[in-house]
Amino acid sequence: MLTNSGLVSYLVVHKIRQKTIADALDVSVSTVYRKIKGLGFTQQEVFLLNQKLEIPVHTFYDEIIEISEHE
Repeated sequence: MLTNSGLVSYLVVHKIRQKTIADALDVSVSTVYRKIKGLGFTQQEVFLLNQKLEIPVHTFYDEIIEISEHE
Protein backbone atom coordinates (compact mmCIF):
# COMPACT_ATOMS: atom_id res chain seq x y z
CA MET A 1 0.00 0.00 0.00
CA LEU A 2 1.39 3.41 -0.92
CA THR A 3 0.89 6.32 1.45
CA ASN A 4 1.98 9.92 1.57
CA SER A 5 2.96 9.87 5.24
CA GLY A 6 6.65 10.39 4.42
CA LEU A 7 5.84 13.39 2.24
CA VAL A 8 3.45 14.90 4.77
CA SER A 9 6.00 14.44 7.58
CA TYR A 10 8.72 16.04 5.48
CA LEU A 11 6.53 19.04 4.64
CA VAL A 12 5.60 19.59 8.29
CA VAL A 13 9.16 19.26 9.60
CA HIS A 14 10.56 21.59 6.94
CA LYS A 15 7.60 24.01 7.17
CA ILE A 16 6.79 23.76 3.47
CA ARG A 17 3.25 24.94 2.85
CA GLN A 18 0.88 23.70 0.17
CA LYS A 19 0.92 27.21 -1.31
CA THR A 20 4.69 26.92 -1.83
CA ILE A 21 4.21 23.61 -3.66
CA ALA A 22 1.35 25.07 -5.71
CA ASP A 23 3.51 28.01 -6.76
CA ALA A 24 6.42 25.71 -7.69
CA LEU A 25 4.14 23.57 -9.87
CA ASP A 26 2.00 26.48 -11.14
CA VAL A 27 -1.23 24.81 -9.97
CA SER A 28 -3.89 25.71 -7.41
CA VAL A 29 -3.61 24.93 -3.71
CA SER A 30 -6.69 22.68 -4.00
CA THR A 31 -4.90 20.62 -6.68
CA VAL A 32 -1.92 20.17 -4.36
CA TYR A 33 -4.28 19.14 -1.54
CA ARG A 34 -5.88 16.47 -3.76
CA LYS A 35 -2.48 15.19 -4.86
CA ILE A 36 -1.28 14.88 -1.27
CA LYS A 37 -4.51 13.20 -0.15
CA GLY A 38 -4.31 10.42 -2.69
CA LEU A 39 -4.21 11.50 -6.31
CA GLY A 40 -0.41 11.49 -6.28
CA PHE A 41 2.24 13.47 -8.13
CA THR A 42 3.51 12.75 -11.62
CA GLN A 43 7.17 11.93 -12.18
CA GLN A 44 7.64 15.36 -13.74
CA GLU A 45 6.10 17.06 -10.70
CA VAL A 46 8.31 15.04 -8.35
CA PHE A 47 11.35 16.10 -10.38
CA LEU A 48 10.29 19.77 -10.32
CA LEU A 49 9.70 19.74 -6.56
CA ASN A 50 13.06 18.08 -6.06
CA GLN A 51 14.78 20.72 -8.18
CA LYS A 52 12.89 23.79 -6.95
CA LEU A 53 12.25 22.95 -3.28
CA GLU A 54 14.90 20.28 -2.71
CA ILE A 55 12.32 17.75 -1.53
CA PRO A 56 14.00 14.32 -1.68
CA VAL A 57 12.48 12.02 -4.28
CA HIS A 58 12.15 9.13 -1.81
CA THR A 59 9.63 11.11 0.28
CA PHE A 60 7.10 10.72 -2.53
CA TYR A 61 7.43 6.93 -2.52
CA ASP A 62 6.90 5.98 1.11
CA GLU A 63 5.86 2.35 0.84
CA ILE A 64 4.31 0.29 3.59
CA ILE A 65 4.74 -3.41 3.08
CA GLU A 66 2.17 -5.67 4.67
CA ILE A 67 3.67 -8.93 5.82
CA SER A 68 1.43 -11.93 6.27
CA GLU A 69 2.44 -15.09 7.99
CA HIS A 70 2.05 -18.33 6.08
CA GLU A 71 0.86 -21.27 8.14
